[in-house]
Amino acid sequence: MWYVLFGLGVLVVAGLAFYLGQILFQLRAQQRRQQQALLVHLQKQAEHQQYLLDSILLIGKATLEQQCELSEAALRIWVLLENLQPDLAQSSRWPGLFAMYDCVKAMPTHEARKELDKKELRRQDHLRQQTEIQLKESIETDIRGLLELLQQRH
Repeated sequence: MWYVLFGLGVLVVAGLAFYLGQILFQLRAQQRRQQQALLVHLQKQAEHQQYLLDSILLIGKATLEQQCELSEAALRIWVLLENLQPDLAQSSRWPGLFAMYDCVKAMPTHEARKELDKKELRRQDHLRQQTEIQLKESIETDIRGLLELLQQRH
């Protein structure tokens, strides 16, 4: 009788040990999948950050070479900068860029721009062009400083 109970006890312990082994195996597999997912996420995040950095550098260089309008550059660079590193996108740090961005950020683009009447379109274009003229040196100084800062990280 004791042998039967002892044998039954061994079977129960062996079954529980097997079950525990399966659970531990599943846990390790889940941890590996989570680690893999984290690595993939970090890789994609790094690629996105590099894309933002490269975009800012390209637009900045094109602007300094007069291949891109100041207002277009300010709008694009500011949005990219906010996404790349929000603490860099400070109006006090880049006053020229921010002033130009602030001027054009609410101006309609694409289809909305086409729907404006000609008088309003000319008014907005005049405002944008006058602001570009006033801020040209400040914007170019800001872009040079930003490019220098970002190239150190690149």
